[in-house]
Amino acid sequence: MQNLFLIFFVILLSACNSISQPTLSPAETIVFKPSATPTNIPSPTSTEVPPTISPLPTTDSNFFRDDFNQVLDSDWSWVRQDPQNWSLTAIPGSLQINAGSGYVPAHSNSNLLLRSAPAGNFRIETQITFKPEENFQFAGLIIYESDSNFIQAGRAYCSAVGCIGEGLYMDYYRKGVVVKPDFGQTYEDIDPILIGLSRRENTYNFEVSTDGQVWFVIGSHTSDLNPIQIGVVAGQNLGGSSIPAAFEYFEIRSLP
Repeated sequence: MQNLFLIFFVILLSACNSISQPTLSPAETIVFKPSATPTNIPSPTSTEVPPTISPLPTTDSNFFRDDFNQVLDSDWSWVRQDPQNWSLTAIPGSLQINAGSGYVPAHSNSNLLLRSAPAGNFRIETQITFKPEENFQFAGLIIYESDSNFIQAGRAYCSAVGCIGEGLYMDYYRKGVVVKPDFGQTYEDIDPILIGLSRRENTYNFEVSTDGQVWFVIGSHTSDLNPIQIGVVAGQNLGGSSIPAAFEYFEIRSLP
């Protein structure tokens, strides 16, 4: 009996060893998928917009420019002309006027060059080369009603009380009497210089520039002046020989 039990145990043990062990599968790789299929967003397409056709700029009916080449424009007129003391050939491309003796309010200066002023608001401009050295040498722009009523602005020399010597001045004459101030501004360094004189209603401004881009206001007068003519002036030399003033161009523009 004991032998039979031993045989049965051996048979059972053999059966257990014959059962194959399960093969472990390698770990699965989990792939995370998007919750939705991505949609490619197209790049924005650049659409060329036809350019807007701008209207042609309004022509300024008052615009005028004289570059003083060989002959003067026919609309200029001389007051007390002295042909020996102005020239378009001494400095080609410039109008040279010798600043001699005489004053506009004294009806005694020569070679005052004028043309009709436009109606409304306007601005006149020039480039001037001038080196005043004695009382009261002056050269510049003028807005003119008569010899007794006008505004002139430019370079001058003045050593009288209240003056600053060589510099920039704006002189307003009303009924033959100068109206103060003259806005004297010391100026000696740069030659030539650009100067502008403008009218807006009853306000007259004197401006200067060295490059034509940046302008500085030197002075301003309010006046009931009737601006009949505009132009250039040089003179007021009390003694010594005349000295030249060269005007590179003369220009008029309308102002709003």
